Amino acid sequence: MMKDFKNISFDIIDLTVNASPDIYINKGGISFTKKVLEDLGYPANVQYCISAENKVFAIRVCRSNDAKSTPFSKPRAEQTTTLSTNNKNFVESVKALLKDSQDPNIRYKVTGHFDSESKTMFFDMEEAVEEAFR
Repeated sequence: MMKDFKNISFDIIDLTVNASPDIYINKGGISFTKKVLEDLGYPANVQYCISAENKVFAIRVCRSNDAKSTPFSKPRAEQTTTLSTNNKNFVESVKALLKDSQDPNIRYKVTGHFDSESKTMFFDMEEAVEEAFR
C-alpha cells in the first residue's frame, strides 16, 4: 500500500545551520556555529560568563545596558555566516578552562547545552575534543 505523500506535512531542512551548538577554540580565536546563534535567538548583546571552578563557559542573552554586555550577533536575516572573535582577553579566559594538557596548535570543539528559561548556552570545557581543521 502506497502512502499518500501529498498529505504529509514536511519540515524544510536548514542547510545553513549546524546540527549542534558548537564552539571551536583554536590558537587565534573562538568561533560559534550558527546553531549557537539560532538557539540564543540571534541576540544583539550577550554576557560571557565563566566558572573556573567548574570549568564551564556560558553565553547569556542580555540587554545592551546590562553589566559587561558585549555586542554579539546581527539579526537573523543579516547574520549570514558563523560568528568568530579573537579578543585576546576573552579567548585567553576561555582557553584557561581547557584541560592543562591542551596543545595550542590543536583546534578544540565543545558542544553547548542550551537552557531556554535563562536564555543561556553552557559549554562544559571538560567535554572539549580535538577537532581536525577543514
